[in-house]
Amino acid sequence: MILGVFDSGLGGLTVLREIIKNNTYDKIIYFGDTARLPYGDKDRETLLAYAREDVEFLIDKGAQEIVIACGTVSSNVLDDLKKEYSLPLIGIIDVLAKEAMAKTVNHRIGVIATPATVRTAVFTRKITGNDVYEAGCQKFTPLIEKDMIGSAEMDEAIAEYLEPLKKADIDTLIMGCTHYPLLEDKIRKCLDKPVNIVSSGTILAKELNIGEAREAELEFYVSGDPNDFIRKARRFLDVKEIEEVKKI
Repeated sequence: MILGVFDSGLGGLTVLREIIKNNTYDKIIYFGDTARLPYGDKDRETLLAYAREDVEFLIDKGAQEIVIACGTVSSNVLDDLKKEYSLPLIGIIDVLAKEAMAKTVNHRIGVIATPATVRTAVFTRKITGNDVYEAGCQKFTPLIEKDMIGSAEMDEAIAEYLEPLKKADIDTLIMGCTHYPLLEDKIRKCLDKPVNIVSSGTILAKELNIGEAREAELEFYVSGDPNDFIRKARRFLDVKEIEEVKKI
């Protein structure tokens, strides 16, 4: 079985990293649309056009199942894509919502996601019987992709976006974008109290890896600078499996 994974950039690697720990696929193909990131500030028509191209690229490479490791695409156009393509397309929204509902105790759940995801109110719709507080974090993905995780600008952005969630007394926080697990340590520090952090990588890996574990053949493609992608991936994610990245 060949699995395809795509995201606008580095974020999908937080999902891929978990999948390959107990992989059951023969081959995994990753595509990062780094030349057109971020997706979080794009309108719906643009997102659908980009997502179609991403899906078709992976299908052309032989993918038989595709993980859409992008919260913005999953929340805005996944249903459209499922109507157009016959192979399994897996988004991250449903698994995040389900896991958050299972973990919360005080029924106050925070969501950090791109503005495009927050505009859909998808988490508020899917998380029933709980109070949901969504924050659109426009600055996170561009700063991550610019290698500015340790910057003062990032610290200021985290404080800005999390302050309303702290005031809401959340006990569970959904990472609604696959880039955001790279900020987990900083986010935990900012929250000032123990909070359940829910991210898609571990959850999806459990659902996808059904069968005998094996080592997968890995292929990586980007639409932007391959060397920049390799450098950032190795630094932030310790994905040693990235030896070669091809530009399309």
